[in-house]
Amino acid sequence: MVWDCMGWNGVGILCEVEESMNSEQYVFILEECLLRSMEESDVDEEDITFQQDNDPKHTSKLTTK
Repeated sequence: MVWDCMGWNGVGILCEVEESMNSEQYVFILEECLLRSMEESDVDEEDITFQQDNDPKHTSKLTTK
């Protein structure tokens, strides 16, 4: 399984998900892959919309912290 992000100007960094994704792995992906993808996209921060669903790993205490 992989995680990726996309925008009007292309796709972000592809991150491999090992086994089942948990909160720790999700936070790592946000910190490493999402932030790098945003930096490399040349899109202004105010033009970015971050969306996720109510999956437990998206709403966990670790993730929201």
